[in-house]
Amino acid sequence: MHGKKIFIATLAGGFLLTLCEMVFAQVVNAIVPYDIFAIGGMRTPDDPLMVLFLAYPFVLAFTSSLVFDTVEKALDGQPLRKGIGFGVILLLLVTLPSLFVIFSSMLYPPGFYIANFLTGVIGFPVLGCLFAWIWARER
Repeated sequence: MHGKKIFIATLAGGFLLTLCEMVFAQVVNAIVPYDIFAIGGMRTPDDPLMVLFLAYPFVLAFTSSLVFDTVEKALDGQPLRKGIGFGVILLLLVTLPSLFVIFSSMLYPPGFYIANFLTGVIGFPVLGCLFAWIWARER
């Protein structure tokens, strides 16, 4: 296990995912507006536990960096190819099942699905490329 790489990937990846989520939410909101706090079951913005909502990208980056550390040698090609491949794996394992269960069980606005789909399709391959670059650079 490469603790230093995992630590760097967690911080950088968490910031990257936060940025992706913010940008995609703004872009989608300009086209298909929705209010995340109006969705049933969401805590109010002033609820102290909502601060943990902001930690999600870092938790995802941490768990993903652990997995990347484990499978990195099994991924083919140069870092860019490895990163995109890992991003596609995340899309398949995280985004699609999550959107499926939300779609099949909850009434969320279309903008929510679009923003989350964009994070999976664009943000996860970029995250994978960031991880691949960190692992290639930090030998």
